[in-house]
Amino acid sequence: MKRNEEDIQIGNLLKEQGYQPNENKWFTPRVLHRLPEPQRSLRWVWWGVCAVAAIICALCWWWTIEQQDQNVLTVRDIVHYAIMGIISLVLLCQSIAVTLQRE
Repeated sequence: MKRNEEDIQIGNLLKEQGYQPNENKWFTPRVLHRLPEPQRSLRWVWWGVCAVAAIICALCWWWTIEQQDQNVLTVRDIVHYAIMGIISLVLLCQSIAVTLQRE
């Protein structure tokens, strides 16, 4: 990035008139080297996990619907629908909660 004349003037102005912290005998280069590293963003991992969970959930819904006899609705079908509905709802709520928490 090129520095033009305005950038240099602003930098000099901040060095001269900007806030200068007081000297602190405890804040030494040794302390600086012991500070923790900044955390890396793992947002792409979270989105990957959400995508895999959504695909698995969609496949389970597809399998549940394919297994159902179109003429008869059994207790087993109702239980499968209820379980898949609960799992889908929990995955959706967790995805939204974690996404909002990260932002």
